[in-house]
Amino acid sequence: MRMMVEKDPTNMGDVYQMMTYIVVILISAVIMTVWLKRRGRRKKK
Repeated sequence: MRMMVEKDPTNMGDVYQMMTYIVVILISAVIMTVWLKRRGRRKKK
């Protein structure tokens, strides 16, 4: 059984891939909240 702590380039690639996915999700979430808030303000007026 191999440990996940091993210095394997593929593991580091997976970590970077996960980090990029998380960054993209966070950015899209912020954009969605801002867009929905602006849309809500437009409907009230």
